[in-house]
Amino acid sequence: MTKKVLTKTNQMSRDEWLHLRRKGIGGSDAAAACGLSRYKSMFALYQEKMGKVVPELAGEAAYWGTVMEPVLRSEFGRRTGLTVEPMPYLFYASDHPFMIADIDGIVREKDGSVSLVEIKTANAYAAPDWVGGLPIEYYMQVQHYLYVCDLTHAYVVVLIGGNDFRTIELDRDPDTVQSLIKLESDFWINHVEKGTAPAVDGMESTSKVLEQLYPTAEKISMVLPESADELVSYYLSLQSQEKSLKTEKTAVENQLKELLKDNQCALTPAGYAVSWKNVTTNRLDTTALRKDHPDLVAQYTKAASSRRFSIKFTHTNQKGDK
Repeated sequence: MTKKVLTKTNQMSRDEWLHLRRKGIGGSDAAAACGLSRYKSMFALYQEKMGKVVPELAGEAAYWGTVMEPVLRSEFGRRTGLTVEPMPYLFYASDHPFMIADIDGIVREKDGSVSLVEIKTANAYAAPDWVGGLPIEYYMQVQHYLYVCDLTHAYVVVLIGGNDFRTIELDRDPDTVQSLIKLESDFWINHVEKGTAPAVDGMESTSKVLEQLYPTAEKISMVLPESADELVSYYLSLQSQEKSLKTEKTAVENQLKELLKDNQCALTPAGYAVSWKNVTTNRLDTTALRKDHPDLVAQYTKAASSRRFSIKFTHTNQKGDK
C-alpha cells in the first residue's frame, strides 16, 4: 500500500475543507466509523458524510489547540532534537481511497526513517483519559494515519492542563489496522455509498443530529408501523424503571442527609467524602420583573422553538381490528 496526495490544504476555506472531508473517513472520524467513539455516533458521522448536517464549529478548546500547535512542535524539537516538518496535504490510501489523512507533521529519524507526529492539547479534567496511553479516539486516529501514510512509528505530543507536557510513542499495530480497515470499509461501503443510515442509538450526538434533521414538525399526524408498538412498550418500561431508580436514589440520599444532620461534610469508614454544603445562588425574580417592568421583559424576550417528545395512550386502535 502506498499513500497518495489528494490535495494541498493550507489555503483552504472552512467550506472547502468540509466538502473535502465528506469524500472519505479521516483520522478524527476513525473511532466513530468503528463505533468506538464516546462523543460521536456512527449515525451522526453518516449524516455528516451525506451532507445532511454540518459538523459543529470548533470551540475555544480547538482554537487554543491550533494556537498552541507551533509552540508544542517547537518544544518537542527542543526536547528530542528532532525537527517537525508540517504536512499541508490530504493523503489517501491507494488500496482504500476513502481512508484519508490530514496529519500535523513528520520527523526524519537519525536512521533515515520517517515517523508521524500528532499534536494535541487537553484540559485538566481529561487527564485520567491519558493514564496508561492514549484515549481510544486518538489511538484509533493515529493508527488510521499510520496506515494511510504507510508509516510504522508515531509521536503523540500533548499538553494537558496547560502545564503537563508529554510525548507518547507508539508503533503501528497490524491487528488494530486490519480491524480499522474492516470496520471503516463496512461503514463507507454499506452505509455511505449505499445511502443506508446506521441504526440510531442513545448517544447525545445522535439526539443533536435528529434535532438538526427534523427541527420542526411539518405534518400533523401519521400512523407508525407495528414495530413502533414494541418500541413504545420498551420505552415505557424503561421510564418506569427510571422513576423507580430515582425514588430509590432519593431515599438513599435522604438517609445520608439524616446521618449528616447539620454537618457540611463527613467521611465514611471506607474513605468516601459525603457533603451537604450550604450553597447561595443569585436568581432573577422573573415574577416581580414582569410585574414591575413588563415593557422591559417584552423587549428582551426571545421566542425559542424546539420539539417535545411524549407518549400517551389514546384508546384508538389504528390496526382496524374490531
